[in-house]
Amino acid sequence: MSLRRSRSLLLALLTLILAAPVSVVQAETYHFMTVFGSQCQPPKGKYVHSFATFVRATGCGDDWSNYDLEVHTISWLPATMDIKPWKMVPEEGDNYSLKQTLCWAWENGADVKKWGPYQISCDTYQRAVHRIGIMNKDLLSYQAIDPVYLTEISNCIHAISGVDPYDGRTRYPLVRVGYSASEHIAEVFLENGLILDVEANHCWLDRRMGLTGLPIETGQLEAPLMQAGIGRTPRAASEVQFPEVRVPVCPDFVVPAGCRHCLGLR
Repeated sequence: MSLRRSRSLLLALLTLILAAPVSVVQAETYHFMTVFGSQCQPPKGKYVHSFATFVRATGCGDDWSNYDLEVHTISWLPATMDIKPWKMVPEEGDNYSLKQTLCWAWENGADVKKWGPYQISCDTYQRAVHRIGIMNKDLLSYQAIDPVYLTEISNCIHAISGVDPYDGRTRYPLVRVGYSASEHIAEVFLENGLILDVEANHCWLDRRMGLTGLPIETGQLEAPLMQAGIGRTPRAASEVQFPEVRVPVCPDFVVPAGCRHCLGLR
C-alpha cells in the first residue's frame, strides 16, 4: 500500500471518529431542606431554637452515594449563644454551623427533632444561601421577640422564614417556639409549594450528612389535600431582602462523592 493511500485512509478514519456523536453525561443537581427544632422538657425560652440545613446534591445516575453534597445551615442565635427571651433591644447575632448548634442544644439539656430531608426547588435553595450571605455581612441583628415590620432584626424562626417568598412574619407567629415553630415552618413551606414531594423518602441524605444514629427524633408532615397553587389566587413572590448583597458563601461542610460526613458527635 502506497504512503499516499495510507495517509488517505488514516484521514478518512479520523474524519469518521470526529464526526461520530459523542455521548456526554450531564451532571444533575437536586436541592434539599431539613428543618430542626430544639427544646427542653418542659420548654424553656433560653433553649428553644429553630434551625435548618439546605443541601445541593450534584452528580449522575440513581446512586445518591455518588453525588457531591454542599451543606449550608441557617442557625441564627445571639453571638454569645445566650438567648435572653425578654431582651427588648436587638443585639449582635451570628449564624452557627449544624455541629455547633447540635452541641449547644445537647450541652444545655435540650432534645432535637427534625422534619425532612425534603426536596426543594433550586430557587428556594438560592434564597437560603443569599439569606446566609446577609447574615455573614452583619446586615441582621438578633432579637428573640423581633418586630413584625423591621426585617433587619430577626430571631431564629424568621431567619429561616425569610427564605419564603410568599408569606411574611405574620404567617410565622411567635406563639410557636421550639418543635412547634419548626414544624410550622415546614408546613408553610409545603403549603406554598417550596417542598416538592413531602412523601418521598430521602433518609439517604441523613446517612451522608452523618446524622444517622444521633439522638434526633424525626417528625412527619402530611401532604395537604389542596396543593399550593390549586384553587388559590396566584401570588407574586416578594423581592429578595438586600438584593445588592452578592458575597460568596462558604458551605457549612461538603461531602465528596462516595463519602459520609462525620460530625463527631457520637
